[in-house]
Amino acid sequence: MQIREAGQQIIPRIMRDMNDGVLVLDMKGHILYLNEQGRRLLGVGEKVQGDTYRAAFLEKDTAGVNDGFHQFVLDAVYNKEKVHSGEAAFRSESGESYYFQLTSSFLRDEDGVHQIGVVVLFSDVTQVHQLNVRRRESSVVFAVLMVCVCTYIFLWSLLRFFGAEPAPWVMNLMIEAISVGMFLIILKMTSFSVHDIGLRVSDKRATFLPAVLISAGVSALMVAVKLLMLRTVPGYFPQGASFWDWRAGSAADLFYPLTVILQEFLARGVMQENLKRIFTGKYAAALSIFVSALIFGVLHVAHGLPSMIGASLLLGVLGIMYQKQGNIWGLCVIHYVLGEVGTFLGFVV
Repeated sequence: MQIREAGQQIIPRIMRDMNDGVLVLDMKGHILYLNEQGRRLLGVGEKVQGDTYRAAFLEKDTAGVNDGFHQFVLDAVYNKEKVHSGEAAFRSESGESYYFQLTSSFLRDEDGVHQIGVVVLFSDVTQVHQLNVRRRESSVVFAVLMVCVCTYIFLWSLLRFFGAEPAPWVMNLMIEAISVGMFLIILKMTSFSVHDIGLRVSDKRATFLPAVLISAGVSALMVAVKLLMLRTVPGYFPQGASFWDWRAGSAADLFYPLTVILQEFLARGVMQENLKRIFTGKYAAALSIFVSALIFGVLHVAHGLPSMIGASLLLGVLGIMYQKQGNIWGLCVIHYVLGEVGTFLGFVV
C-alpha cells in the first residue's frame, strides 16, 4: 500500500519535471493533461486543461502556421490503428519557434482493453534541426559553387582550344554573370538571405581606417614589385607600355564598384560563412578562409599565375578581416583600390 501511494506521488512529479512536453487527450479531443514543460513550449497556461484541442489551439491558429503539429495530434486521436511518430515545426503565440520530435501512444483503461485516450510526447530538437538544415544547405551552396567554378574553367578552356579566347575584361563579366546565377540559385534552394551577412557598420573607424592603410601599403608594394620585375623579368610586361597605363581601363571599370560588392558578398556571406558550417573543429574558420581564397584565386586563371596568386593572397587577408570585423565594407574598399591599381600597373591584363 505504501509503495502504491509513493508511486502515485512520484509519477506526477516525473511528468511535471520532464524535459519533454506531454499532452494527454481523450478520444473526443479534450485535453486531459498538459505538463509544465508542454505548456511552456506551446505557450499556453493551465486553463487549457479540460478544453477541446480545437478550442485551445486550432481556432487560434487561423493562419495555419502550425498545421504540421496539429495534423499529427489529430492523426493520433482519430487514426486509432497505429502509433505515430514524426517531426513538426511549431510557433507559439509569443513568437517562439520550435521544431519538435513527436511520438504518440495509446492510453487504455485499467483492464488494458479499451482505448480511452492518446498521449503525445514532444521533444524540443530545434537546435539539432537547425544544425542539420545549416549543414545540408551549406553542402548545397558548396556544390553550386563547384559547378559554377568548373563551368567557368571549362568555358575558358574551350574558348582557348578554338583560338577564340576573349579579352580578360570579358572573362571578368563572365565571372560576374556566373556569380549572379549562383547567388540566385542559392536564394532559391536554401533559406540563405542578405541578413546572414554583416552589412551594418558598428564602428566606422575600425572598419575603414585599416582598409585605407592596407590599400595604401599594398599599392606601394605593387609599385615596388613592378619596378623590381622591370629589372629582373624584362619580358613580362609589354615592351613600350607605360609604367602606369590609363588606357588599360575599359567599360568594365564603370561597373567595377558593383562587381566588388557582389564578389565580396559572395566570397564572405555566401562562401566563407557556409564553409564554416561545413568544416568543424578548431580550425573551421581558418579552413573556410583558405578554401574560399583558393577558389576565387582559381577564377582569375585567365589573367595568369601571378594574378591567381595575388588574388588568393588578397582574398585570404580579406577573409581574416571579415572574420574579425563582421562586415564587408572595408573589404570592398581594399578590393576596389587594389584591383584598379593592378589594372593600371599592368598586373591584370
